[in-house]
Amino acid sequence: MSDVPCPQSLLGVKTYFLRADELAKGGKPYVAHRLRKFGIELAMKVKGPDAGPYLLRQFDLVDQEKAANIKCPPRKPKPPPAPAPAPAPPPEPAPAPAPEAASTGGGKE
Repeated sequence: MSDVPCPQSLLGVKTYFLRADELAKGGKPYVAHRLRKFGIELAMKVKGPDAGPYLLRQFDLVDQEKAANIKCPPRKPKPPPAPAPAPAPPPEPAPAPAPEAASTGGGKE
């Protein structure tokens, strides 16, 4: 990590710097750089009286990373959207009612 131990006032943000070191060693320098910068932003808000040397070391690391000209990795292209499903066929019309049978003889006998 670094040769300067983390001060007591910055123990809450130490995780960001540790993770940035892991990512830098793991082949993700861009993510490590961004995480380290975020950790510095948080640490500066804490304003611990004993944080100076540790933060200066982190600034040096950020400058080294910046000098290495790291670039954002290219984004993977998104797959094309799935085609919309075909519309459902219209419902079949209801069958017409059967005509009533004609009555024979008018109904009276």
